[in-house]
Amino acid sequence: MELKEFIEQLPKRAVRAKKDGTYTVTPGMRQGVLPAGQLAAIAGVVEEYGLKGVRISTGQRLVVDGVPGEVLPEVVEKIGPVGDVFRNKVQACQGVSGCNLGQRDSMGAAAALEEFLKDRKFGIKLKAGASGCPMCCAESMIRDVGLIGRKNGWTVSFGGNGGRRARKGDILAVDVSREEAFAVIGKALDYYAANARNKERTARFVERVGIDAVKAAIR
Repeated sequence: MELKEFIEQLPKRAVRAKKDGTYTVTPGMRQGVLPAGQLAAIAGVVEEYGLKGVRISTGQRLVVDGVPGEVLPEVVEKIGPVGDVFRNKVQACQGVSGCNLGQRDSMGAAAALEEFLKDRKFGIKLKAGASGCPMCCAESMIRDVGLIGRKNGWTVSFGGNGGRRARKGDILAVDVSREEAFAVIGKALDYYAANARNKERTARFVERVGIDAVKAAIR
């Protein structure tokens, strides 16, 4: 199998080419968590092939850098699952599982939200964040879909975006249960999927149609 063909059959964002002719490999992980066995495998690969090492990306991913093309298939095989586990990524902070400020189970909510979103397809990538408190460490307010934990329930935001054209998401619901939050998210995304232009992110969609139109769609 040619190297290009090998890369194309891998999950999204598993391998990326670098300008120096080497490749980066991204192990598959959820909410920044890797099992001990896979961590050991990654460490073994770095040592065996004399690689530069690993780094943590801004998206809570572990990345193996400097992999030569001639050993790329071997490295991928030894590392184990690579790339995106789910089509629509959900970022999470530790929440009540490891933070004194946490008010909600953001890790559990993120895992459930990934399952909720896994079969939904959009014309462009969707990013979501689940934060365990209003400190919003998972950057929920600048994600397409955001969950923010509070004492009395979840706050749901929609239409956020980071990058060059940053946009703070609009609030669609406050102090709701996880199930109620997912119902709101589902209706908002149904409206977005049915009315968005090709490759239009939720931030630009909300700016175009207005947040009132989105709110009307979830009633």
